[in-house]
Amino acid sequence: HSFEQRKLNCNLNISKTVDNEGRCYDCDLLPFMEVGSVAHKYYLLNIRLPVNVRKKVNVGIGEIKDMRLVSIHQNGGFTQVWFGMKTFLTPSILIIMIWYWRRITLMNRPPVLLEKLILALGISMTFINIPVEWFSIGFNWTWMLLFGDIRQGIFYSMLLSFWIIFCGEHLMDQTERNRLSVYWKQVGPIVFGSFCLFIFDMCER
Repeated sequence: HSFEQRKLNCNLNISKTVDNEGRCYDCDLLPFMEVGSVAHKYYLLNIRLPVNVRKKVNVGIGEIKDMRLVSIHQNGGFTQVWFGMKTFLTPSILIIMIWYWRRITLMNRPPVLLEKLILALGISMTFINIPVEWFSIGFNWTWMLLFGDIRQGIFYSMLLSFWIIFCGEHLMDQTERNRLSVYWKQVGPIVFGSFCLFIFDMCER
């Protein structure tokens, strides 16, 4: 397991007297955790407040009797609609892609760059819409959040590359492009930026 250290700053804006006993500390907002799969009905949070006199950590804070946590989650109706849309869209997009590429291959010329990019964009869209979330209900897969980030990164990188090449192919000049190597100056930074975000996400997760 990995460890992450984050400091939570709390202040008591009133004097520590008997009359003010039971008042709440004013703490900064701090993201606590994010659950990618809900394989269990109930989750137990074990929160410890260690006291370190030498480093002056949690010294003289008094007895903690209550703690408030804010949870943000999807309700059942939204989850059902979201899963249903993904389950329906995935085979639909796959059928459209097969039909599209079959029509392209029936032509008397080889596919051009934009036609190949449309197919690649459809593949990335199918990849992001695969309803693997169904498995997160019954299996405790801790890598679901990372897998979702990877799918989104691939799709948005492909979408941005598509629009850059689409604009380049429709420039009103006499330059012959229709090759991916012509756009390496534009597509290269997208690939590099996506790789950097992937490394950052791997370190964060």
